[in-house]
Formats: sequence, C-alpha cells, structure tokens
Amino acid sequence: MGKGKLNYKYILVFIILLFAFISGLNYKRWHVTNQLVTKHISLIYSFSKDEIGYGNIEKLLYNEFRERGIEPVFDKFYLNSTVLSQGGEIESVRKYLELIKSKSIDLILPIGDQATFSLLSTHHRLLSSVPVLACNVHFPDEKLIGEYDTEKVYILRDTPDLKQNMDFIKTLHPHTNMEVIYNIDMTILGRRSFDLFTHVVDRKNVKVLGYQKAFTQECDYEKLKEMIGYFDLMPGATTNNKKKNALTISLCPFRYIKGASLLVMLEKSKREQEDQAFLLDKFDMMAIPIVNALNVPSFSCIREGFGEKSKIVGGYMATEEISARTAADLASRLLRKEKIGMPKIRDLEKEYVLDWTYFSEHSSHTHNVPKDVRIINYPFYDRYRSELYLLGGLFVLSFIMLSAGLLHTRRRSLLEHKNLRMLEEVHKRLTLSMDGGQISLWNIQEGIWEFDENYSNLLGLEQRKFTREDILKYAHPDDVQLLSSFYDTLRQSPGMQIQRMRFCFGKKAKDYQWFELRCSSIKDAGGKIMLAGIMQNIQEVVEREQQLILAKQIAEKAELKQSFLNNMSHEIRTPLNAIVGFTNLLLGEGAEAIDPEEKAMMLELVNHNNELLLKLINDVLEISRLDSGNISFDVKECDMTGIVKEIYMTYEGLIKPSLQFHLELDESISLPVYIDSLRFTQVLSNFLNNANKFTEEGAITLGCKIDSGHHEICIYVKDTGKGIDEKDLIMIFDRFYKTNEFEQGSGLGLSICKVIVERLAGRIEVQSEVGKGSCFAVILPLAKTI
Repeated sequence: MGKGKLNYKYILVFIILLFAFISGLNYKRWHVTNQLVTKHISLIYSFSKDEIGYGNIEKLLYNEFRERGIEPVFDKFYLNSTVLSQGGEIESVRKYLELIKSKSIDLILPIGDQATFSLLSTHHRLLSSVPVLACNVHFPDEKLIGEYDTEKVYILRDTPDLKQNMDFIKTLHPHTNMEVIYNIDMTILGRRSFDLFTHVVDRKNVKVLGYQKAFTQECDYEKLKEMIGYFDLMPGATTNNKKKNALTISLCPFRYIKGASLLVMLEKSKREQEDQAFLLDKFDMMAIPIVNALNVPSFSCIREGFGEKSKIVGGYMATEEISARTAADLASRLLRKEKIGMPKIRDLEKEYVLDWTYFSEHSSHTHNVPKDVRIINYPFYDRYRSELYLLGGLFVLSFIMLSAGLLHTRRRSLLEHKNLRMLEEVHKRLTLSMDGGQISLWNIQEGIWEFDENYSNLLGLEQRKFTREDILKYAHPDDVQLLSSFYDTLRQSPGMQIQRMRFCFGKKAKDYQWFELRCSSIKDAGGKIMLAGIMQNIQEVVEREQQLILAKQIAEKAELKQSFLNNMSHEIRTPLNAIVGFTNLLLGEGAEAIDPEEKAMMLELVNHNNELLLKLINDVLEISRLDSGNISFDVKECDMTGIVKEIYMTYEGLIKPSLQFHLELDESISLPVYIDSLRFTQVLSNFLNNANKFTEEGAITLGCKIDSGHHEICIYVKDTGKGIDEKDLIMIFDRFYKTNEFEQGSGLGLSICKVIVERLAGRIEVQSEVGKGSCFAVILPLAKTI
C-alpha cells in the first residue's frame, strides 16, 4: 500500500514539473513576441523580382528575426543582374544607396554573389556606418572584402560542394551507370566554379558534349578549348570508360551551343547511359528548361530554385531554413551591437534534401535514400506507408476480435432475455388440427418445443418434447441457420409467420422431407409472449411444384432454341443468298458477257457477304462462350486514362472524314480500375463503330469523367446521329434485335458488350433522342479513391 502511494507522488511531481516547463517556454515566447524592437533592414537581391531564386527566404528571415525579438521592416531592391553588365550593376546599387542614405537603415543584407560584389564595389560611405551581412555568397571576392577589414562587413559563404553532391547522386542510383551533366560556362562565376570542379573529379571520368560546328560563335569554341585544357579533352571528344556502375561527368556548354544541336547531343548521351542527372552549381535559367524537357532529374549545390517549381530534385546545400536562421542569428547580434570579431567570411552549414514532388517522378521508393536526408513536400501517406499498413492491420484485427466478443455476448444476452420472457401459459392445442391429417400442433414454453399426440402418428416417434438444440439435429444442414433465424423472428415479430424447411425424423439417415411451419406470437394477460403453431408435411406438394418448374424451364428452353434457330436462319440466309446468287452469275452461262467492272463489283459483294457471314458466326460463338463461362477474363488494375487515350488515337484515322472526332479527357489524372483491357477495348470499339455507322454529319465524342460521390467513372461515346426511339431502347441489348431489319449486322454486338461489362462488375447506360443522337456509357467502379 505504501509503495502505491509513493508511485503516485512521483507521478504527480513529474506532471507538475512538466507543466512548469511548458508554461516557461510559452512565457518566453510571449515575452519575446510582445517586446519586439523595430529595425529597418535593406534586402538587396541579385536578380529581378519576377525571377526564380528567392523562394521563401524573405518570409523565413522575417520569422527568424521575430523569434530573436526584432520586428524587421524590409526595404527591398532587385539588382536584375541577368540583364545589366558588371559596371551597370555597381552603378545601380550606388544609386540605390544614395536613395536610402537619408532613411534610417540599421542593416544591409545583400543576397547572392552579384548583389554582394556590386554593393562592396561601390565603396559607398554608407557602408562605413551601417553593418553589412551578405548571405548565400558562393564565391566571395576575398581581396575586395579585405578592403573592409575595419568595417562591420561579414559574409556567409555558400561554396558549392560538388563532391558531396556527386556522391549523393550515386548513392541514390547505386547499381547503374550514372552520367552527371555539368553546365560549364565562361562567366566569372562559371570559371571560379569550374576551377573548384577540377579539384574534386577524376579526369578519367570526364567527357565533353559539343563539337565545333554546334557552337554559335567560333570564339566561344576556342575559349572553351583553352578552359578545359586541364582535362586534355576536345569538345565533342569522349572517354570510353564504361565500367559497371561507373560515374561519368559530362561537361556541357549550354550557353554556347545551338538549340537543336544541344537537344540532339543530350538525347544521344541519354541513350548511351542507364541513368542521367543534371548538377547545378549556379542558378542558370537557360539550362534547367532544356534538361527538364528531356526528363532528366536536376540536382543542385545551391538553394536557389529548390522548392520553387523549377523541378530540382534535391542536393547537398545550405537550404533556405539554414540560410535564414544563420543570417538572422548573426544579424541580430550586429543590430544589438555585440562584438563579433573574426573571421569576416563564415561558411554556412549544409544538409541533404530531396523534394518528393519531383523525386517521385524518377523513383517510387526511398530504399536508397540515406537516413540523414530531409524530404520536403513528402505526403503523409508516402512518409508513413509501412506504419499505416501495420496500424490498419492491427485495427482490422482488433475490430474482428471486438466484434466476435460483442456478438458472443449479444447471443447470450438474447437467450437469457428469451428465457425470462417465456410463456407461462400457451394453448396446448390449435383448432386447426385435423384428425388423421398430416398436421401436428406445437408450442414453445421455457425453451422447450412440445408437439401434440398427432405428432407420433405423423412421424412415428414417441418423443414429443425437444430442446432447441435437439430439434436442430433433425433439420437439414442447409436449413439449420434458417430454423434458428425463424425462431428468433417468431419472438420479435408479431403476427403469423410461415416457413418451409426439411427434416429427417425417420430411421433412415438423410431421408429428408419438406415440412411447413406456421406460427403466431401473441401476448397473454400478463404481457408475456406466447408461441404456438402447426407443422404440416408438404413433401408431395413440393414434388409437384418442382415438376411444374422443370416443365416450365423445358418449355422456355425450347422456345429460346426455336427463336435462336429462326434468327440464325434469317441472318445466315441473307448473306448466303447474295453469295450463291452472284457466284452463279459469275460461273454460269453468259458469264463471259459480263463487263469486267461488273464482275469486280460482284466479287467485292461476294467477299463483303463472306465477311458478314464470318462475323455472324464469330459473334454467335463468342456469346455462346460468354454464356457458358468458357472465356477467362484477365482482370487487373489498369489506368483508364491511358486506355481511353489509346483508343482515341486508334480511331482518329477510322472515323469518317465528314465527322469531327473529339476527346473529353483530363489526361493529368490517373483513373485506376480493375478490368480486362482487351475486352473493355472491344466494348468501346463496338460503340465507336456503331456511332460511325449511324452518324452522317456532326461529331462523335469519346470521353471519360469521374463521379467521386459514387466512387465510379463513366466512359462514354456520344454522337449526333439519327438516335434511337424510346420504345426500342429497352430491347437493343436483346440478341438478334435490330431497330431496322434491313440494316447489315448480326444484332449481337450490344448483347456481347452487355455481358462483358457485367462480367467486369459494371453496367451500361444509354441516353438517346431521335434526330439528335445517342450516348452509350459504361459505368465502372474505381479501384482506388481519387
């Protein structure tokens, strides 16, 4: 007892301490956010306002500053370095500094190499009084920064780590020959990046894409030759190093090669490798669209463009979160006038990241993704798929066990309830008993079935009282459950209940006979239910009924057989008469006098009727196999979007030239269904052939739409043909039925379609109006929730 109280004390103390800790954190956050100091910060971006490269950096900086007790007010300037020259960039920044020198600016925060270089190159006097913190500078000019040795100028360096990124790419594709495409250019940043590149790669694994005629200018070709002299390669040359699971680096001068030649070279290189990846070490809006057009995954050493719909898969980089956190931390210290000290240039931390939105386009699993990789835009289902499956399995198992326990408890409760409410008095006899008849009276009291004296004469048994379990032993195995439910129904439903069942009360095993049980439940004066009824042997009645049913089935089969023979005789006779008639003309007397063109026409008619006769026989055989179940269906999960698109492309050249052929389909959505694609294509082909046959002008539309409410999809063929009369709509799926007996065809096509769709767990719906057209639609259940 003492130990129990001691444990409760420890638990209470733990809860109190936890509450105090959480309250302290909330108070600290409240105190910081409610004691904010306003600071004016100048943000200088390297690119124009409309270009990609900023992401959420400004929003993240704002939040980080607020967490450190600073309410930032940003004054933003966009340098537009992609358009201006180096001198133009410096002059543009100088004018901006002149504009803000009269304002109360507490900190200047340039982002990127161009903004930082241009700002420091102005040597403006404002830089001597206002702290400067440059962020995401990939290649800082150390000589220029040294000129500000005595000023509060600090650089957060984000040097591209090419080696770690190439290792990361190879880790994600461990068992393939991988080609990494590196964008080489002759800009200042490009040369500095290439110099870094030469220190981390093995020259034996490097090749160059491009040849002299592909360059837009001869001078660019010469400069490139000089630039790549370290690798002892020529543009267009390649090493033949094709080891198993090897890594190849391809230098590609995107900026200097003609567009068509560039696409051809990249496509050719793609065919030679098992996998490709594009590695971005500086943000280049010219290279990314080309690589994306070839469906090559892009990786980046820098944060610009990542998570900004530029289809960058991931990389090893200083992400927006790291950059904003580090910049805000150092900036807040500068704004509070803390002593920072050396060094002036500080390296940003980096992390491995992937964007699931684009990574999933090239890989459907994360087996090769290291544990220390952070994945953004990762859907909850994909992130915790294994856990969800396990949780779902446990839930189903728990539900089954709980349901079984509740069902068992309920059955026992019902039995006890019935025993409590059992009749104290019931009528021992019913006036319906007839002397010497095949009827016995019975009643139920306290769970005991009791029969009258006529029972012994009827069944030849001396035992007249049975428990519920005893009476079930005499029932046919297929009727045991029916008898149990009949007993429960009697106690729950007032009025007369009638049920037919089979019992074997004789000495011969399995000598079951049909009996009819009639029972009525009433309440006595005390309000308790009384059950009483009669039991009658109806074996002879049942045998006569079965004879009548068999006779009716035989008559129906005979009628169906005669109808089938009549239809077949009619349908076969028409093409057969044409074949025999024209053949006799061609082979009989006077055949030589027939004009050759007429002979050709006759032969064409004979061939056409042969095809009609063959199609009729094939249709009859196919519907016969469908009826008998001899045709197996290869049902599996298929994408209905792809199937409908493929059928549309097939029939584009088959529809009459006088008709328009439209497709109504959202190709961006995958619609999974369980079907036999070959049989389903047969159904849609029949609809399209009928529409093409009975439409003279207007349009035919093939479409697919989703009904999310009913978890179904509708695939339809709509035309502007002559339409179908309302009285014919209920019969068009009957075998051999045709709205016009003189039209060619077997009349079995729609009947076959109906059988196929029903086998695929679907249904066919038809809408038609005479003179306006028809719409035949197949409704199928979706395999998954969309």
